[in-house]
Amino acid sequence: MKKFYSDHHIPTVTMLWLIVVFLIATPFFTPNQIWGEMFIPIIIVALCALLILWILLDTKYAIKNSFLHYTSGPIRGKIDIYKINAIVHQKKWFVHSSLKPALGSKGLVIKYGKFDDIYISPKRKQEFIDALLEINPHIEIE
Repeated sequence: MKKFYSDHHIPTVTMLWLIVVFLIATPFFTPNQIWGEMFIPIIIVALCALLILWILLDTKYAIKNSFLHYTSGPIRGKIDIYKINAIVHQKKWFVHSSLKPALGSKGLVIKYGKFDDIYISPKRKQEFIDALLEINPHIEIE
């Protein structure tokens, strides 16, 4: 199994960390706190912070046998590498993909099946592409 970790777009990751800090600190700075009334909002805020932390700390990709496994917090799945048609280097700000388990801004759009695609951003892009091409040499690189 080959593992690849997600690249990080510094402004986005910094913003997400600031949101986590804000969410965790907010209950401690609310005026006239009555902890009995604040219990449910604190739980909701803590769950939101944990979700963002989970995404920040657990975004990665793995190639195991003939499948590409992707993980980004609760977003998980696998793609049959033999069904991958093309890989497109994405350098624009806006990505035309509905599934984006990535933290980087310059990643890869993987087109597979008939109409499916996914945006990912491995740190070592060329090594990642080479690992996919070892399994399926018919993948077009755009």
